[in-house]
Amino acid sequence: MQKKAVIRLGSLILAICFLLSAAAFAADDKEGKINLNTATKEQLVGVGLDAELADQILELREENGEFVDIEELSDIDGVDAKLIRQLKKKIFIEAAAGCNC
Repeated sequence: MQKKAVIRLGSLILAICFLLSAAAFAADDKEGKINLNTATKEQLVGVGLDAELADQILELREENGEFVDIEELSDIDGVDAKLIRQLKKKIFIEAAAGCNC
């Protein structure tokens, strides 16, 4: 009976460790990145975009509402798959606070 309790406790500890590491990974995914749905022109320029492209991104967001997928940036002239891959390292997408999306 005691052996089963030790095995259950070990399994529980292992499951908790797994969940904590998964939560830490998810949090790290946003660390140092900017939210495309709340980013300012200055923030977009800060991640390496030129001012004109930053303006086009903000216009697209204003015209169409919040971004759901970073691939939507391909609607902008000059944004190709290579740039989107680079931006995925610097940008994440999350609904803005107070959005009824």
